[in-house]
Amino acid sequence: MRQLLYVFLLLLLLNYSATTYAQMALAVSKNENGSTVKYSLQIGSTLDEAYAKAQSDLEEQDLKNVFVLKSTENTGHILKSGNYVLIVSSRKILGGKFFVSYGLGVSPTSREEAIQRAIVHLKENDWGYENNFGFAIEKEGKIETFNIPEEPKK
Repeated sequence: MRQLLYVFLLLLLLNYSATTYAQMALAVSKNENGSTVKYSLQIGSTLDEAYAKAQSDLEEQDLKNVFVLKSTENTGHILKSGNYVLIVSSRKILGGKFFVSYGLGVSPTSREEAIQRAIVHLKENDWGYENNFGFAIEKEGKIETFNIPEEPKK
């Protein structure tokens, strides 16, 4: 009986450790004006792992001025499941150049909440952003299926 209990506990521990949890991170490469030229959206079993993957993805492409866009607000990056939305905003700045910025939001309940959290994240990293600038959805989906390739259409 005791051996059966040990086997049960061992199986329970193995199942727990084999369960994959994903947390999301966003890193960007910026030009001399502070505008984003490329982004990397990654997941990891911890938030620090996701940060490292996003940063190294851009650095491996020999991009400069790479920044991990961490969040101090409740934007959901620590969530292990739910809806994610990556938004992008673009506007002209002095000199007629375009300024591009991104925001990432994750919600356990809805796409709409993920969008609101993405706006908060965008504003944290683009202090000049105003709501009337608008945004577009760059990418969205479920964290659980983030790295699963889509089936080719026949």
